[in-house]
Amino acid sequence: MEYVRVCDAFGTGYFYIPGTETCLKIGGYVRFDAGYADAYRSDSDGTYTNSRAHISLDTASDTEWGALKTRITARFDYNPRYDVSTIDSNNTRTRLIEAYITWGGFLVGLADSQYSQFSGYAGDVINDDVISYGPFELNQATYTFDGGNGFKAMVSLEDDGNIEDDNLSNSGNGGVLVRGSASDWVDVVAGIKYDSGTFAASLVGGYDESEEEGAVKARISGTFGAFSAFLLGGWNSDGDRVNKYAPGDSEGISWGDWAVWGGAGYKFTDKVAANVQLSYTDNETFAATGNVQWTPVSGLLIQPEISYTSWDAIDEDQFAGMVRLQRTF
Repeated sequence: MEYVRVCDAFGTGYFYIPGTETCLKIGGYVRFDAGYADAYRSDSDGTYTNSRAHISLDTASDTEWGALKTRITARFDYNPRYDVSTIDSNNTRTRLIEAYITWGGFLVGLADSQYSQFSGYAGDVINDDVISYGPFELNQATYTFDGGNGFKAMVSLEDDGNIEDDNLSNSGNGGVLVRGSASDWVDVVAGIKYDSGTFAASLVGGYDESEEEGAVKARISGTFGAFSAFLLGGWNSDGDRVNKYAPGDSEGISWGDWAVWGGAGYKFTDKVAANVQLSYTDNETFAATGNVQWTPVSGLLIQPEISYTSWDAIDEDQFAGMVRLQRTF
């Protein structure tokens, strides 16, 4: 019998796959949400519930050119309101969130757009992107330079998901849909960042080749003992339209020329914290969210949250509230 050996070279939670020099880490969470109304929709009403199982698998091994790693993340959501059009409703949704390889600074595969993740996401609230600050899951090829002193630089080529002609075929390709003729698909993202651990500043830009437009974002953040705060600002190259990197708000209304997000958090004790986030656009969409995070025991989160959204362009507003229970492992 081979005993499982702990692999501490890549962080907590890894163990050697028996008979190999590859390290494996298994993680995830189980979540239950219950709420009233939806901060993302101006016509939302009534109560809802959602249950999620989230599974992640990480592998890592040393090579002469650096660590070779992979990550797979999948989510399974059950919501009784997903599909009510038939008797045999499909209330469960399965999504592949991440599936990528990293090696020597390169990342290839499915991950959140570097435009959203490189500089850092918005606040520590659930409804953080009612005014969207960028795209998320997509295929990409990315290189990140890490100076080892807090400085990083990144360039990424991202699949825009658009098909520019109607001549499509899946013959001879294992059933995979492919373009019948060549077409452009690459969007470009680049950015720089400095992170000292207590203070961070970043600048990132993205170009949407389908729309021939783009956007730029700058973010600063800091942690000062129990208090943390961030400020994020975005500029849209064409304020009259949305593009991939200036996606507008949850009702599809453009930012206008700019959008801004700001937030703060305070950790009262090891078990209780609170967060607030405000965001606003040139087209006068306003979103505000606040929560309390209670961790009564390690790995268990109980989080009530309230949100308010106002869409000036359509003269609508919305209040919403929810509570989340999450067991992370």
